Amino acid sequence: MPEEGKGSQRAGLAFGYLAICAAVAILVSWYLDVWWYFFPIMMIAGGTYLLAIALLASTAYGAKRGSYFIYLLLWGGLLLALGVMWIVNDLYPGNAIFLVILFLVFIGVVAILSYLVRRRG
Repeated sequence: MPEEGKGSQRAGLAFGYLAICAAVAILVSWYLDVWWYFFPIMMIAGGTYLLAIALLASTAYGAKRGSYFIYLLLWGGLLLALGVMWIVNDLYPGNAIFLVILFLVFIGVVAILSYLVRRRG
């Protein structure tokens, strides 16, 4: 298949998943009756999708695509962490310092994983 076709397939897949994330976020926000949870729920759903793709890419491509794995791990984990921290901060206000510490630990873990994957590959 030509390379142009793969890009449009990926765009279609991304658009389809974005529509599913929006539907889930609307349903959860409606059920909880907190409409501004729409954005963090979208972030959580998108982050879990990217993490799932990262795990699939790491097993499918092995060490030759290590930077792709780290890229998806970083952005997926970042979206997931920020969405969860947004909701936790709303439910339990006054714990911003712990959320900052959690965020820094996440960045440190991703940096260590990046180093290990690049060193191995």
